Amino acid sequence: MEAGRYLIGLSGGADSVALLMMLLPDIRESRIAVEAVHVNHGLRGAESDDDETFCRRLCEQESIPLTVYRADLQGKTDEASARKARYGFFRERYEAFRADGLILAHHADDQAETFLMRLTRGAGPEGLECMREDETVDGIRILRPMLRIRREEIRTALKEDGTGWREDSTNTDTAYLRNRIRQELIPALEAISESAVEKICRTAGMIAADNDVLDAAADQLLRENARGNILNAAVIAAEPDALRRRVLRKWWNAEGPVLEEHALSAAQTETLNALLDVTKGKTNLPGDVYAVRTGKHLILQRTDKEKKTDPVPFSGEETEFGAYRITVSPTEGNPGDGKKTQEVPDGFFRGCEIRTRRPGDRIRPFGSTGSRKLQDYLTDRRIGEPFRDSIPLICRGNEVLLVCGVGAGNIPRWNREDSPVRITWHGEMPWTE
Repeated sequence: MEAGRYLIGLSGGADSVALLMMLLPDIRESRIAVEAVHVNHGLRGAESDDDETFCRRLCEQESIPLTVYRADLQGKTDEASARKARYGFFRERYEAFRADGLILAHHADDQAETFLMRLTRGAGPEGLECMREDETVDGIRILRPMLRIRREEIRTALKEDGTGWREDSTNTDTAYLRNRIRQELIPALEAISESAVEKICRTAGMIAADNDVLDAAADQLLRENARGNILNAAVIAAEPDALRRRVLRKWWNAEGPVLEEHALSAAQTETLNALLDVTKGKTNLPGDVYAVRTGKHLILQRTDKEKKTDPVPFSGEETEFGAYRITVSPTEGNPGDGKKTQEVPDGFFRGCEIRTRRPGDRIRPFGSTGSRKLQDYLTDRRIGEPFRDSIPLICRGNEVLLVCGVGAGNIPRWNREDSPVRITWHGEMPWTE
């Protein structure tokens, strides 16, 4: 074990006790500083309290600092709720201890059981890689030095050393899927194929190695083609399905709502994946979010639209509006392109405000004789509906004078004698692509 400060997850069971014993030489020689963490979930009454007492005595005997947490699961008894509470305490102590890693006692049988559990639930490659010996999850480095050791090897070693441990009575209850796999499925597999557990673990390792390659490719695609909640779907659609799905899941994890089950289900991933093959479409997703395909883009939006940026008065030099800036600079001797740059007489926009669209907005497109609804103007210019509520506008009342990245309204024709200044929009404008 490399030098550093580490937390050890200590349940009192054989695996975590063996982990602590394995680390004792490094602890004694001050190569590592450790603190044990025990979480009493309170699910087994007096038995849970006895586990806590055992851990306290063991740590006192070995002079290991121990922090004990008592979880309030609010009546829940499922494994997922217990795990969520446990890792919440781990995180709290990890930060307070300024730990370099959290060391857990998962072993080869745990890995095989996890693989089979996920396989029966239809997990994809990301799920079937299971656990790694060294990985970072949500900012916590997790180390599993016993991941290649079998359960029986651990218990045999403890018996030989005369070291005791606690047994969880629920480990024999086949109402839990993991216990049924442990007691029924794995013995059956071992009877069919010798060393089945080791082979399953080897398969999980190969899947993890493949995932690393696919993850690197997906990360690069995201860096190059995602801007927040907007994805260049036309580019992603040209990739193989394996990469398409992975990009979509990573994009969702980065930009979707924070949910207890943050990852997309297989069915939701396929529905989202199907939007890559069309130019217009929509699908609902968890957390009051939906995805819209418009032209070359795929966009995540909330059903209850996020609060718009408040209007700001136009400034004579530089104005910030959300993620955008509008600057005023000296003339360059031409009117500009009317989309990202526009020259107008100095002071023309005095008293105007920068905002997003409102009901009743109208625009008289530059050079035309009549005004029209802004909605119709944007539709004619094929501006995707998901973008329309976020496009910055320069307005005087309900009259729209400039539409960022799109065009100009009723502004004076360019004339060098009018002391023109150049208005420039700065910021990402995906609706222009």
